[in-house]
Amino acid sequence: MAIRSLDDALGAVTELAPIARQYSQKAEDDRDLPADVVDAIAATGLWGVFTPTGVGGSGLIGVDEAFEIVRAVAYADTSTAWSLFIGATTPAIVASKLPADGIEEVLAEGIGPMSLVFGPNGRSTPTEGGFRVTGRWPFASGIGYAGWVMANTVLLDADGAPKAGAGGLPELVSVVVSAEEVSIIDDWHVAGLRGTGSMSFALDDVYVPARRTFPFFAPSRLQESKYRLPLFSLLAPGFAGVAVGTAEHALDEVLAVLPTRVGPPKFQPASEDPVIQRTVGRAQAAIRAARESTRAVFDTYVDRRLRGDDLSLLPVAGRCELHQQAVWAANTCRDTVDDLFRIAGASAIYESSPIQRLWRDINVLNQHLYLRDTQHENAGKLALGIDVVNPTI
Repeated sequence: MAIRSLDDALGAVTELAPIARQYSQKAEDDRDLPADVVDAIAATGLWGVFTPTGVGGSGLIGVDEAFEIVRAVAYADTSTAWSLFIGATTPAIVASKLPADGIEEVLAEGIGPMSLVFGPNGRSTPTEGGFRVTGRWPFASGIGYAGWVMANTVLLDADGAPKAGAGGLPELVSVVVSAEEVSIIDDWHVAGLRGTGSMSFALDDVYVPARRTFPFFAPSRLQESKYRLPLFSLLAPGFAGVAVGTAEHALDEVLAVLPTRVGPPKFQPASEDPVIQRTVGRAQAAIRAARESTRAVFDTYVDRRLRGDDLSLLPVAGRCELHQQAVWAANTCRDTVDDLFRIAGASAIYESSPIQRLWRDINVLNQHLYLRDTQHENAGKLALGIDVVNPTI
């Protein structure tokens, strides 16, 4: 399916949604995205939805576009949304950062899902024509079906010590390796987002040619404004989209079950309880606030993009704003789903209830390092006139 616009992408999500829901329990049981869902994403063209048009993708990685796409998938199934977020964002990053010969090699068979780990848990030792890479990385979402894997490493100097980089961090090198070169470690036994297959993997002295590497903090090689956004800012819509779509789904599931709940002392439907009514009303307001405020913040960056601004030069305040918005939206949605889970009744604790899965998924999502309160601290510093020095922003 050819995806050329946001409407096309949302149409593709409409096709994917019933399949994602049908296999949501199997994803839980298998601790990975089922092949039927992986294939459905491919058939709809969504694996390439964020990749630049110049290499055959749809180019819909604008913060506004990515938020709506991921949010729509998350309403169907949270694990599928996370898997799409990572699996489709990684080829977009790779295609905007690697040199041309590296892109040609990695995308030789078309755009497919790729796995990605940001933590620099490996070491790269320079050698003729490239690097020797060793390390072990956790949380590699989708690695069981990915064709390529992007991992971050610490660059070693001639003495085998970490080479100093910007902002007090060691110099980091991103490497892209074939999935055939990694050793997968089946350790994804977790409380939530079970269907993402985010297992660990290891590399042991694997040679990676320079054409499949790039400095982690290097700007995009592309001039298109969408791809010039700093990397951690580029991720904001994915986190926010997963959270908001999951919360919207949870609210609708609870609204469906409340009229069927009858119990003491009055043996009337739970939907007639004023406490529950207030909780539902607050949940509606909170989810609406998370969704619409995120749209409003992201729209300001659409305006900058349309003006032709070079978003790689986005000041720290703008980067903090994008990151903080994703954190606030995700935290707000988590707290809201916690409230909804409490009023859903004892039946919500059964594995057969989608409510408990949504509750577990959004709480595990909020354990991610990206969603730490540090982002509010950074925004607060800027508001108080204090400089923020953080290379990851």
